[in-house]
Amino acid sequence: MSIVYCITSSINRNCLKDQLQTLKCRQAEFIKMRSFFALLLLVAFVSAAVETPTYEVIQTGEDYEVRRYDPKKWVATSLDAFGFEEIRGDLFNTLFSYIDGGNEEGIVIPMTAPVTTLVLPGEGPNCKQTFTCAFYIPDDLQANPPIPTNPAVFIEERPEFELYSRRFSGYAYEADYISEGYALYQSLERDNVTDAQYAPWYIVGYNSPFDFVDRRNEVWFSRVAATKKN
Repeated sequence: MSIVYCITSSINRNCLKDQLQTLKCRQAEFIKMRSFFALLLLVAFVSAAVETPTYEVIQTGEDYEVRRYDPKKWVATSLDAFGFEEIRGDLFNTLFSYIDGGNEEGIVIPMTAPVTTLVLPGEGPNCKQTFTCAFYIPDDLQANPPIPTNPAVFIEERPEFELYSRRFSGYAYEADYISEGYALYQSLERDNVTDAQYAPWYIVGYNSPFDFVDRRNEVWFSRVAATKKN
């Protein structure tokens, strides 16, 4: 069950809390996987600053930002699973293979940030979700990104878009993203915002696992129209 299904459900808006409690019970399983992810991500990230897409902050809320991103290209891959942690490493590894020479030009592409994952829920609870992980393509390759050799990898052309973003720190796992997503949802409800799209939603990470301080994670909800409740 996803945060999106819970938020948009007219039957039970408390299911987000239930889902979060279930995920916390599974936290011990996630801890076992952390060493694997740390080693995997260490290969891809370096301590130096990495390139990121620019954006404009068009509004600031009490605990969130409204941003506008320019049209840009990303490289992406998708998998279906019941939970993010099941396929997190597979998604990242597939994209890392692309930037490590798995493209028709055989070139190595610098790692960028953030890594975004679009979460598209199933039709109801206990259904698989679709997770689409993406790396930002560096500016010098935006015009003609190298073509992936893996058919599971594709170039995504994101149009200009606006979003609501909530930022948080620390090492983020599925339960953390769901908790922060629910907090963002509550903030938007508090501020009478009606133009946020809760399905699908993004989970976003910026750091190497060996960045021990000033870690940056975010949850994003797309902004679909400039309207508010009266």
